[in-house]
Amino acid sequence: MAYTVDRAAIPRTYREYIEKLVEMGEAVEINDEVDIKLEMGAICRHSYETRAEVPVFNSVSGTPEGEGFRACDIGYTKSGTPGKEWCRLAVMLGLPPEAGLMDIQKAYLEARDGTDVHDPVIVDAADAPCKENKWTGDEVDINKIPAPLAHDGDAGRYIGTAGVNIVRTPDESWTSWSINRAMIVNKNTMTGLWLPSQHNGMVHDAWAKEGKDTPWAMAFGVPPVVLSQASAKAPDYENEYDYASRLLGEGIRMVKCETNDLLVPADSEIVLEGYVSKDQVESEGPFGEYQGYLPFDSVNRARVTVTCVTYRNKPLFPISIPGKPIDSCTVGMGFFMSGDVLDALKKEGLPVVDAMLTMESALAWLVVRVCNDWHEKTGMAMEEFVRKIATTLWTQHCGNVTTKLIVVNEDIDPDNVSDLSWAFATRNHPTKGTFGFPDITNVVGTGLEAYHCQSDFIHGSGLTAYSCLPAESKTGQPLERILTFEDNYPSNLQKKVVDNWDKWGFGKS
Repeated sequence: MAYTVDRAAIPRTYREYIEKLVEMGEAVEINDEVDIKLEMGAICRHSYETRAEVPVFNSVSGTPEGEGFRACDIGYTKSGTPGKEWCRLAVMLGLPPEAGLMDIQKAYLEARDGTDVHDPVIVDAADAPCKENKWTGDEVDINKIPAPLAHDGDAGRYIGTAGVNIVRTPDESWTSWSINRAMIVNKNTMTGLWLPSQHNGMVHDAWAKEGKDTPWAMAFGVPPVVLSQASAKAPDYENEYDYASRLLGEGIRMVKCETNDLLVPADSEIVLEGYVSKDQVESEGPFGEYQGYLPFDSVNRARVTVTCVTYRNKPLFPISIPGKPIDSCTVGMGFFMSGDVLDALKKEGLPVVDAMLTMESALAWLVVRVCNDWHEKTGMAMEEFVRKIATTLWTQHCGNVTTKLIVVNEDIDPDNVSDLSWAFATRNHPTKGTFGFPDITNVVGTGLEAYHCQSDFIHGSGLTAYSCLPAESKTGQPLERILTFEDNYPSNLQKKVVDNWDKWGFGKS
């Protein structure tokens, strides 16, 4: 079934989105006091692993009395509601809760690319909810924000698991939104990921080359359209704001920071402001990440100084507790990054249906579904075609998160783990359908995978494409018949079986 995004139904604020999940029975409010040290993390992890409701923490230990600080898992986890497994993602994007994952992707991309960019709606500070409260100077104490000690073994409390970093190049030509982990050091100091391969790191490097600190902000509890694009992988030097405004179909309410000239979403729950040091560092990590492992090492990362904190009354602080999939990290990153991969492949003129970084693989597998008539459309042999897909992927920003590409025909749904396992096992030839790319050495996946050794980060980690398309000798020939109830039996017989199923006594256990 084809779905269309209803822009009027897209929640305008994060608070509205979470309230919608509560109304749907997809989120539960916990009024007992919950400890930021491991207890919040344990509740979120158990929720992910049992596909239970999204937890909302209305009382968190260590937060200021009278301020009403709350916390919540970011929200777009996989649901355990039968037939509505992706409802939390769907309603975030103005779609009905029964929409399937690949249908959501199609509708999302059509909406995101279907209008012109809308200029931001600049609001006065007096009219911006995120300015209802303010800490400056000695008042700044980010320890009071309910950032959890997420895993047993983390080096500290991580505040930036679901916050949006906002930075702009010195020439003001590019503003980057991104989600990058960040750890509290002390009351006004943080550190986190500012990698040269990431957009926030590219902007930071531009400031450092001028011998200047990087003006910075981090917004928490942002409108869903902002969250969607901060989770994505837009091409280099393109503003995530532009994509978000097209998705919403109107300008986004923005307001200027208190201590620098950056614009932040006016309806954010909490905003931190400050600067990233051009040369000073702090020790960061270890931190349990979304590949499902807790590393051993700590690394020196750029020091971030917080000069101001503003927040809404009773702010709702979003968190994500990464680990073995599926969780909110894999859903948020996997879904929105996959859209950018699909864009890149289609812009190259490749006959692809869709693409998805599979959640169950911790985004280590990228599945690309191609049109059955790809050979007729391209005139390419199988190896040439698969290599074209792979080189398009791994020479663009959106391709630097995975080292394993799986190419399948139209009949394999990337969101169906059973079908994907069957196709990979029976259609991929272990030698003639498996292709390496030793000349591409700048892509190592996330660097968090358990298989890495140190040489991978110098020489690359062995990019591999797995073809589940017909072998070269079968290219252009009809596909073999599939033996399933839907594919192998006459429609009138299927109807008879279904109509009599209950009468015959099936489906009662």
